[in-house]
Amino acid sequence: MLLRAISLTLGQVADPVFRAVVIKSVLFTVVLFAGLTVLFYWAVPEVKVFESAWLQWLNSVIEVGGGLAFFALLVLTFSTTATLIGGIFLDDIAEAVERRHYAADTPGRSADFSKTFAVSMRFIGITIMLNVLALPLYVIALLFPPLFAFIFYGLNGYLLGREYFELVSLRHQDEKTARRLRKANRTKVILAGIIIAFFITVPIVNLVVPILATAFMLHIFKSMQTEPTSELVP
Repeated sequence: MLLRAISLTLGQVADPVFRAVVIKSVLFTVVLFAGLTVLFYWAVPEVKVFESAWLQWLNSVIEVGGGLAFFALLVLTFSTTATLIGGIFLDDIAEAVERRHYAADTPGRSADFSKTFAVSMRFIGITIMLNVLALPLYVIALLFPPLFAFIFYGLNGYLLGREYFELVSLRHQDEKTARRLRKANRTKVILAGIIIAFFITVPIVNLVVPILATAFMLHIFKSMQTEPTSELVP
């Protein structure tokens, strides 16, 4: 299912609607990213927690670990903010996907912007809070790169999968029904989120991830409506 969703998404990248949204999103995100990068380098102080000469190397570890963690927050918040402000693009992408691949299905309705706004704002808040709480783990895991990747992609895969699934499903279902469907397919949603989290950490590609993620998650959502669920929720 995931491979098919990726294939269908990449196969539609040349769609005129996708290209138009990509151009708008890239222009917006480049400006936003530049501003956030300047703010990041201006705000990060030099770390001097340990004064002993033989422990000063830990200052570098903390500084680098904190920088990586902050950069992770920056990237995730950047992508999510782009999704929030460019919320009208979600409908453009979703409609293009439905028109090409699901023309026989009942078309989705334009998402209520207030609900989209609420979902995105809640996601931004939760993402920042959980990643800040995970900062000590990020610093420790810096010494063990596989553990760092496991924590980062596991945590943010869950968050991204949840956000994009809710944004897409609200076109077709009410919030309560969408939540029940997500919980009944939590493993699939988390795996899809991990894939999105990976592409968010790839330079250049992360500029168009909100667009690709919307199309990708729509294919995931559609597949859930045609396949039996293996995880039942009362």
